[in-house]
Amino acid sequence: MPTPLPPDWTDRLALDRAHLWHPFTQMQIHEADPPVPVVGGEGCDLLLANGERVLDGISSWWTCLHGHGHPRLVSALERQAAKLDHAMFAGFTHEPALELVARLRPKLPPNLTRAFFSDDGSTAVEVALKMAFQAQFQRGEQGRIRFGALRGGYHGDTLGAVGVGELENFMTGLFSPLLLACERLEVPEDPRRELQPDLIGWPEQLASAQQDIRDFFRAHGEHFAAFIAEPLIQCAGGMRMWPPELLQELRTQCDLHGVYLILDEVATGFGRTGTFLACEQAGVAPDLLCLSKGLTGGTLPLAMTWATEAIYAQFWGEPTSGRAFLHGHSYTANPTACAVACASLALFDDEPVMANAAVLHAAMTEAFATLSAHPAVRQARVIGTIGACRLVDPVTGLARDPEARFGWRLHRRALDHGLLVRPIGDCLYLLPPLCTPPERISEASETLLQLLAE
Repeated sequence: MPTPLPPDWTDRLALDRAHLWHPFTQMQIHEADPPVPVVGGEGCDLLLANGERVLDGISSWWTCLHGHGHPRLVSALERQAAKLDHAMFAGFTHEPALELVARLRPKLPPNLTRAFFSDDGSTAVEVALKMAFQAQFQRGEQGRIRFGALRGGYHGDTLGAVGVGELENFMTGLFSPLLLACERLEVPEDPRRELQPDLIGWPEQLASAQQDIRDFFRAHGEHFAAFIAEPLIQCAGGMRMWPPELLQELRTQCDLHGVYLILDEVATGFGRTGTFLACEQAGVAPDLLCLSKGLTGGTLPLAMTWATEAIYAQFWGEPTSGRAFLHGHSYTANPTACAVACASLALFDDEPVMANAAVLHAAMTEAFATLSAHPAVRQARVIGTIGACRLVDPVTGLARDPEARFGWRLHRRALDHGLLVRPIGDCLYLLPPLCTPPERISEASETLLQLLAE
């Protein structure tokens, strides 16, 4: 059983229950099962109000890159906030934004030359979608009023981002009358990422999927402003790892049909997949790139949408031309957030961040190989520092009844054992901070095996 909370949290949780509305939550469950109070963070751990320490196995929704409370990020925040906390970015500029662009651009595909700031992953996607549509319109392609996307995708919760996400999931269907026109393409998962792969027939399946992409673009390409995808892994879609060859085919078909390619690296960027960007592993450069989450190491909200010079040129003109990109946010390029992002990027140069990621990859591979021996585990797979598997009923081998809420119960029981995991449906995954010691991953796998045995 978990350690009891201190008495002063009784009133605080009552206040939470009376007034707060938590994300992705049916609030009725918190009547009997209140949210867990967090009072601090150190490295790869969260510190709970009851004095317990838990491994942040999901990097606090995939944002915490270098660990909680990294001194260089905290110091950058304090220094910049004392100097210039915020200034509007329309008609003004400032050093932290310029330094961030200078630090980040050499790490990106060289065709990406123009950076537009926003606030979070959803807005980075909104910016990319609007840029793609307006650029197509202003270059004379007024018929490109639709988008292409991968089935099972997720790109955020604002309406534009929802419109290019999976139409038939738990969240999107309700809003379908309000959404963008989007055609969806299904791609197979890549069995080569699995720890016990079955590759029989895989070359034929891959070739068939490549042909499906060609057919898809022949049918819809002339109407697309852009095609959007998370490269190599659809994270919120259940950690679906898909082949780099298909990303290359998407790039080819976008070029053939005059379609912009948007890559959403909000979750996959900054070393998560073993390279700084996931698209590097396919040798593919997008026309528009969306970044957020790890951009500030999880310390402050900030997002960027990077575009090519060719797209930027479509917005160039006299003030009366109507070609400007009329989009912005109150906190665009917030100086404090930019300064923290600069400190986060500096760590990639000053500390062995990517070497640590390689060690973490090995630990993740070993941990999920161990988990795969359990009869409740199927399809154990790893890419970079992300490990995932599918949970089934160990007796029948079939998916569990969603009404049993097995994932939620596993999440709450794991907290009692010092581990934060939050399964997506039947997908159990680990995506910890890059600073996580490998022995903590081994401990996490042992904890999960124990809980599955229960």
